[in-house]
Amino acid sequence: MDGVVRLRPLGAADAPAIVQACNDPDTARFIPGMPSPYSSSHARGYLESVGGFDPNERVALAIADATTDDLLGAIEVRLGEAGSIGYWVAPSARGRSVATRALVLLSRWAIHERGVERLELTTHPDNVASQRVAEKAGFVREGVLRAHIRFGEGRRDSVIFSLLPRDLATPGRAPAAVEPARRPAGG
Repeated sequence: MDGVVRLRPLGAADAPAIVQACNDPDTARFIPGMPSPYSSSHARGYLESVGGFDPNERVALAIADATTDDLLGAIEVRLGEAGSIGYWVAPSARGRSVATRALVLLSRWAIHERGVERLELTTHPDNVASQRVAEKAGFVREGVLRAHIRFGEGRRDSVIFSLLPRDLATPGRAPAAVEPARRPAGG
């Protein structure tokens, strides 16, 4: 928790907010494999799947309002020597730096507490807002991965960013949005 957002386990009570957020055209536009329309059964399946993750390999958490506990989005990190991280934010929470805050909290935890040596983040090339989130959280843009992932009827490029432990100690690279935290709440 950083006073604005709190990272906590996702639960059944989050299903209606997940359905609403995932039916947003921009959410569906930028997340590979997102069913459209997104139903309650999709949300239940998602919640069941993240509940079964081995916490030593993968952690999925709700991005919640620190005061009301309302679901603002979700964030997931795959752990290991080289890990990856991704997130989505509900339309009503966009433009409030909640993704940046959550990304700082979870990425710092993965590096400091779980020993991740390289954390990767990819975005859709047209998702400029998500690219700004990555940069504000201290990630470094490395380039474009051509035909990186299956998307819709074909393949799409991805913009790739990385965060290394040494990036956290580099002057001028500290995230502008929040102070780094050591552990996500509930994680």
